[in-house]
Amino acid sequence: MVIIVLVFLAMGVRAQNLTMSDITNLAGLNNSEAHNNLTFERPFQQKYTEKVNGLAIDHYQGNTPASKCETVTIGYGDKTTAGVFLHTVTYTTTNVKYLLSLIAQAKSAGLTEHFEGADATSNIYLFDNFLYTVNVYINNDHSKGSVTVKQNEITE
Repeated sequence: MVIIVLVFLAMGVRAQNLTMSDITNLAGLNNSEAHNNLTFERPFQQKYTEKVNGLAIDHYQGNTPASKCETVTIGYGDKTTAGVFLHTVTYTTTNVKYLLSLIAQAKSAGLTEHFEGADATSNIYLFDNFLYTVNVYINNDHSKGSVTVKQNEITE
């Protein structure tokens, strides 16, 4: 009887599929490496690719019941004057609990919080460290939110 209860509880558990560490690690990968990480190691499938200002922007969505609410966009970024491409990754979800968990992970991972506030549409949390700038936005109506991770230019 206990096993049956545990099985039903496990079926109802919805787990976030990307941690803050996973998202920041994706920002350090090129599109091909990120594709392999998302499709072979995580429950995501590529939905489509679009060209924006000469960049190939890849869009992924979770492909399991628990991950359907999660999307990842890779391929955006900026080129530095030294010619280094700095990647940007955007994670979006309709499960605000996932975003609150990512905010807690950012704080515990040693990212410095520079701002916590709100505007007319979103609650805003801004973090950074030596390698990344992390912006978290949660819609005021708690319908969805996003995390954007940008690689920082490292000067020697």
